[in-house]
Amino acid sequence: MAKGLELFEQGAVGITRQISPWDTMVYSTVNPGLMYALVYLMWGAFLYPGAHMGWAIVTVVQMFIIAGLYWLLSCAMPRQGGEYIYISRILHPSVGLMSSFMISFTAISWTGVCSDWAIKYAVVEFFVSMGLITGNTSLYQTAATLNQPIVRALIGTAMIAFIWWVFYKGSKTMMKMSWMALIGTIMGAITFIVAALIAEPGAFAANFTQLTGMNYDDVFKAAFEAGHPQKFLFGATIMAGSTYIILNTLGSTFGANLAGEVRNVQKSQLLATFGSLCILMSAWAIFYGMSYKSFGALWTNCLMFLSGCGSAAYPFGEYEPFVTILIGILTKSPVFVFLIALAFFMATFGSAAGMSFGPTKNIYAWGFDRLIPEKAAEIDPKSGTTVVASTIALVIAELFLLMDCFLPEWTAYIGYTIFTWFLAWIMLGISGIVFPYRRKLLFDSAPPIVRTRFLGLPLVTWLGIFTTIISVSICIYLLIPFFAGDMPYTMIVMAAIFMILPLIIYFTSKASYAKKGIDIDIQFMEIPAD
Repeated sequence: MAKGLELFEQGAVGITRQISPWDTMVYSTVNPGLMYALVYLMWGAFLYPGAHMGWAIVTVVQMFIIAGLYWLLSCAMPRQGGEYIYISRILHPSVGLMSSFMISFTAISWTGVCSDWAIKYAVVEFFVSMGLITGNTSLYQTAATLNQPIVRALIGTAMIAFIWWVFYKGSKTMMKMSWMALIGTIMGAITFIVAALIAEPGAFAANFTQLTGMNYDDVFKAAFEAGHPQKFLFGATIMAGSTYIILNTLGSTFGANLAGEVRNVQKSQLLATFGSLCILMSAWAIFYGMSYKSFGALWTNCLMFLSGCGSAAYPFGEYEPFVTILIGILTKSPVFVFLIALAFFMATFGSAAGMSFGPTKNIYAWGFDRLIPEKAAEIDPKSGTTVVASTIALVIAELFLLMDCFLPEWTAYIGYTIFTWFLAWIMLGISGIVFPYRRKLLFDSAPPIVRTRFLGLPLVTWLGIFTTIISVSICIYLLIPFFAGDMPYTMIVMAAIFMILPLIIYFTSKASYAKKGIDIDIQFMEIPAD
């Protein structure tokens, strides 16, 4: 036993607290991608016909509960690794690794997938929109060239290589990327608002009919005939909000993964977790509100439904009805098309980087606990950053970029990410429930806010109960379109891979150390050194 204790004695990790509370909040805000609301408008309206995406924003109140749980646990255990540290120390290291692995590689996959989004929705559809409003057919040819999988893969690879450089430069450079993403989002919101305000009443309908050759009102007819309801539905709204709008918050908790680098953790995590959700909800209110005001509320959903169904009546062929095209129809202005495309590219590029930045700290934590080779926990002496962990993350991101380009059925509607993430959060919720009882000494030594009680139970236990209920419900909501055949089988396969692989890693590592007479679980009796 003494040998095991000696092996797992850990000193300070060499990471400094250099991230300010405001940087943490901005990172947590732009990380989920503020402008992805416009992507989920396309998918939520199709997968949950009748959903009012504006009213669906209210479902985000569920995330305040989960954010509260993260905040309390990060105050109790302010270390790199987020949910990995919490769950491994409260429940069991294998469960901690499994949950953290599921969340981490889900987020890392977004770096690859969202890099492709930046190309498809900002760059490719910029040329589609310009061709549509100018009548210049050569612009369609440019769009078709850029939309080829090999071209998108090459551009996306260059973007991921740049993100690696950002990670190498360290947290301060990443925070600058986050501010760039926030500026892009503000630009996008202003562009949308101005476009909506200057457009004449009925301009979009008239322009749509003129530019596409399809009568504006025929979109309703085609969608209703294809099975879209003729009014908004409460149940569909709740399910769309609890999946695709809440999806647009995932990653806002990554400030907890950076806790070892954040100054004034209690204040920073409070500002980041709750402040980011308030900003996100405000941004979505603008994007959904302006979309419904400018294009027509039910009409917008009908168009998205036709696209998702692959209807022959859909007027834009292989190109999805993203806002880059719709703003072009509304304004017929190259300036507005350029500004909305640039805004989305900036917001998405910054977000794509942020999606992997937090998880690299989890990979670092796994290496620090020796569940994976210790090389992953090395700090590069030149940059002071976790270069190996960053490289691992971005290699995986590259694989998902290639998957999105060449095997899109594996990333379709990124439903696998929601399902996987909330399966992991079921474990987080259970950890919150039992924390005061399984780790009583750690709980009793936590800051006073963590030890708060309500109706006789610790607040962290209440938050754990509701986190578990919310997470189970959202997994069920996703199974509805899955069993309807609108979600591919890959959603379940990907989630299963993300669950099983970390368990194999853990038990392989445990067996390897056991042969040396070492109990690997000893280290999980304490939280890592600061």
